[in-house]
Amino acid sequence: MEQYSPLSLLNHPFDSELVSGITQSEKGNYLDFVIDRPNGMDGYLLQLTTFGMGYIFDGKQSLVTYPGQLLLFSPKAVQHYYRHPDSQFWHYKWIYFYPNSIWNKWLNWVNSEQYIGRIFIKDHVHFQQISQVFSKIEQELKTNGGFHSELARHLLEYLLVKCASMEQFSIENETDSRIISICEIITHNLAKNFSIEELAQQVFLSPSRLSHLFKDSLGMSLVQWREQQRISEAKKLLYFSDIPINSLAKSLGYDDPFYFSKIFRKHTNLSPSQFRSIERYKI
Repeated sequence: MEQYSPLSLLNHPFDSELVSGITQSEKGNYLDFVIDRPNGMDGYLLQLTTFGMGYIFDGKQSLVTYPGQLLLFSPKAVQHYYRHPDSQFWHYKWIYFYPNSIWNKWLNWVNSEQYIGRIFIKDHVHFQQISQVFSKIEQELKTNGGFHSELARHLLEYLLVKCASMEQFSIENETDSRIISICEIITHNLAKNFSIEELAQQVFLSPSRLSHLFKDSLGMSLVQWREQQRISEAKKLLYFSDIPINSLAKSLGYDDPFYFSKIFRKHTNLSPSQFRSIERYKI
């Protein structure tokens, strides 16, 4: 993977006080390059991973980012990141900004290393809310005239407050490390239909204790959560690939494509083929 100057490629005016966008890095496309700013930037950069995985190096250690990972790069923090080699895609929304003095109290994230703040959004609803604010800010900045720039700054202020609040919530309600391990096992093995008994053995819990802890931590059963991850992955594969639906279903642990279609329709109100056609038509 080569290194380029993203400023010249993307032609963003990073001398502006507020810039926003979404980067859709896919293997081999024109955005599939390494961002390398060893001296960082003059302003702050807020980044939210929405699809796939990214690879971050902060100057001392590496970090893999998954959907729901929020990063806040402080001025001069090392910025070295790219699509993770094991992931076909890495999509992330970003906002580059200069804060006013009032915002400083919301920029000192507790979980921060090498001047990079880190929050992982585990709750799906919270993730959607944060992602939508990123999009609204970008939309306002793209609209000329009126008070759109001012509206974007107000939305950013709301977003920073929301992040600070979310970080406090995550500290007070830290997810059990054993549940995190189970989530990682599932997301890296979506094609495998592990039983609760098999998963419980991995973290030395009884099946009933694991079931209770999982629902208490994430608000849904382990089976429901795995289904949600599979459908999320199915959407990406339907949108970005031409994999036959039968093969796609099997790659996600559904041996019966008709059952997969039924589950997919339950989550989207569309069949897999309808989803593929409609979403691609939007381009």
